[in-house]
Amino acid sequence: MKNLFKLLCCLLLTLEASCQTLPLTTSRFDAPNGAYLKDMDIVLPFWTGTWTGISDNKEYTFQFTTFPHHHVVLSNGDYFYEDILKGKFKVVDLITNQVLYNDMMVTNFEDYKIELTGYGNNIGYRFCFRDDEVHCDNFIEFTLLKNASNPNQITYTEFGYISYFYFDCQYSTQQNIPMFLPKVTLTLTRQL
Repeated sequence: MKNLFKLLCCLLLTLEASCQTLPLTTSRFDAPNGAYLKDMDIVLPFWTGTWTGISDNKEYTFQFTTFPHHHVVLSNGDYFYEDILKGKFKVVDLITNQVLYNDMMVTNFEDYKIELTGYGNNIGYRFCFRDDEVHCDNFIEFTLLKNASNPNQITYTEFGYISYFYFDCQYSTQQNIPMFLPKVTLTLTRQL
């Protein structure tokens, strides 16, 4: 009976270790195998939805979606679960009414090109955009800042190219690759 009790205790401890729930701000590299990086601070619902803004005669529409308890597998075989915020966007030239870029039709997790990558004191959040192979897997970062005086507005800022290694790119420099994200600071308003 003692051995059965010890075995049961070991089994429960093993299950507890593999099902550990941690805050979403925990580094992926610090997450134990099987852990769940959960949005305990309820940050993601604020961003979820559609945001629009206008700059340089172009209308930018961003749409963010939360993927709760998403299964993430690392290259070494380790895995964990994470609440992940992903985004997509559309750009319309307001003078010609031409759609310059549109990936709003994507619905599969893997097809979203924008992902939340960093948290900053519940004010600023870092996002990355990784384009597809046609655009040499171009890699960009930008920040979205909450507006303390208006919860229905955010600021898009700090657009920046991230170094990338693409050997068969048809473009001579990273800056020559077509980029439809705004490169300037822009106010986005929540669409209700």
